[in-house]
Amino acid sequence: MKLTYKNIGVSGILSFVLLVGLVFQGCASLKANRDMGVKISKSENKIMVFPFRNPYYKGVELEGVGDTFAISLVSEIQSTGRTCELAESDDFKANKSVKVDDACAYAHQKGAGIAVIGVVTEWLDGATQWSGTVDVAAITVNAYNTENYKLISSASGRQNGQWFTFVNAPATRFMRPLSQEVVKALFE
Repeated sequence: MKLTYKNIGVSGILSFVLLVGLVFQGCASLKANRDMGVKISKSENKIMVFPFRNPYYKGVELEGVGDTFAISLVSEIQSTGRTCELAESDDFKANKSVKVDDACAYAHQKGAGIAVIGVVTEWLDGATQWSGTVDVAAITVNAYNTENYKLISSASGRQNGQWFTFVNAPATRFMRPLSQEVVKALFE
């Protein structure tokens, strides 16, 4: 018997489309790990997050990504019941690296026990309909004790999309889930 679309039927075609959709959806991933240190306890409830360092792509700084990621992380930390705020000072901007000593001193002065410094290590916002380019976002986050400037814990996370999408979906869609996973890795 010769197999044609007439012999397969509607249910066979729908099954094939569903299978193909699952294969492409399976290409997306989200992963975050605590790289070192211990989880930060609930007793540490005043945290200051500094603007994340912006990523670069082909030698060009991608402005606005670091600030937006830091704001997302602040929101996720706040959702754990902790007091958390974004450092707002001209000394701390996403277009330059944050020095640990300066960040800890500033956070300690503002009453925070933990200073969180992050870097957007990877950012590719390329997936448009049928482009074949995978969106990627990756961050590394370090948490420091503001009294002695020692690293308490560190976590990194990475999320990538699928090879194609049926709608234009910017890589900013990764900020919240990636921030959630990093917070789970860092905090009790």
